[in-house]
Amino acid sequence: MNNIHKDKILVKAIETAAKIHEHQKRKSTDIPYIVHPFEIAMILQRNGVADQEILAAGILHDTLEDGDLDTTYLEKVFSKRVKDLVLGASEELEGRDERPWNIRKSHTIKTIKTLNTDAKLIVCADKLSNARSIMRAYEEMGDRLWERFNAGFEDQKWYYEGLVDSLGDLATYPMYQELQAVVEEIFHRKDE
Repeated sequence: MNNIHKDKILVKAIETAAKIHEHQKRKSTDIPYIVHPFEIAMILQRNGVADQEILAAGILHDTLEDGDLDTTYLEKVFSKRVKDLVLGASEELEGRDERPWNIRKSHTIKTIKTLNTDAKLIVCADKLSNARSIMRAYEEMGDRLWERFNAGFEDQKWYYEGLVDSLGDLATYPMYQELQAVVEEIFHRKDE
């Protein structure tokens, strides 16, 4: 670890994420965004991840994409490993806003396959949290849900099935199995 004692890394990660996401809400809801990074840490812990740097990176995973934090801060305050894990769990940042959704997501699916196991654990927890959120919203809204997204049902189906495939080497983890089941439930209801 760099500048922060390992016993305090989670507290600092929570403080940092809470500040970055302070005024943000989950997509088209009134749910404070900070619920999402906390859920990721809970998913990781329930799957046997006790490594403080992985948990911290899970909490911080959206601070580069959805906040104004930079990689220098992550490395200086936390560690190079935390920075690398957050980067691994993030979309390619440079030129992100200029690239179409499907190009960004295709790159994400390909990149996930190259990540180390620690980064994949964070990605899996993140995608499970997102899939759970979609499931809850679908139960409330039905097909109107897809109007919330930049891409509709078929594109989301392609993306989430690609994520499940790219995370396949985590198949022994309960969170992967749940992700697989939730994605199946969301995107194959119409097949029944």
